[in-house]
Amino acid sequence: MWITTPETIEQILLEGQLEPVSDDALQQSARDWQSRGVKLTSHDALRILPVVSIGQPETWPLQDLYTSKTLPRPIQTKLKQADFYLVRFSCSFRPLHEESRVEWARFCVNLLPHLTTREHPMAFDFYPQQVMQEGAKRQIKVTLSPLLKFQELEASLGSAEFGFESLAHIPIISAALGTSFDPSWDYRSDSPSGVLGTRWMYLLVKAPKGLANGQARLELEADVLVRGTRIAAKLRRQSNQAGAHLIVSLWG
Repeated sequence: MWITTPETIEQILLEGQLEPVSDDALQQSARDWQSRGVKLTSHDALRILPVVSIGQPETWPLQDLYTSKTLPRPIQTKLKQADFYLVRFSCSFRPLHEESRVEWARFCVNLLPHLTTREHPMAFDFYPQQVMQEGAKRQIKVTLSPLLKFQELEASLGSAEFGFESLAHIPIISAALGTSFDPSWDYRSDSPSGVLGTRWMYLLVKAPKGLANGQARLELEADVLVRGTRIAAKLRRQSNQAGAHLIVSLWG
């Protein structure tokens, strides 16, 4: 089974303008503008910060992506020991004003323990991991090795049973696993317009056998350059939405 990555987010989970991480961050920016003679108030700055969207994650049980006859034996062995899920995450960046752009952004996925059993899923592998140089649109074909590691393909689609493909503008990316084995993706751009458009991230989750459901907390933070001043910002849930954190169900 081959999965095609869409060009745009089909189901938006959360969308809104970025907000300064604190009042102090905004006040510091205002002092910097004043010292440089920039006529921009804190209120005006808030109005022109970029809009960010987070898409609803999409999940596929790993065994559903292969036919029973083509499932590699090493993967069959791993599936007897644990459950594996392929999860696709997405976020997008849209500027509202030419004098405000995202210099850097980080998308974080914090896998949560089961509420009752406290069993904890973990990130087994993730994609993309690192892109050192920004490039033009290119076709990307990715599959899983017998060791359940993402690998890009050079050959045709017919050379593997499962994978995903996308046509995307590749920004400069660095990804990492934190101390709790939760993945994050960093994005930055050499373009004067900053980080733009939609970003897609794939995660292979390993869960204890039979874990009924899986949840994750999603977070997005960014550095926004406004008239030459950098503002640390985050995407927050609105005050009328339940809960301070964005908790999503991955399966179950």
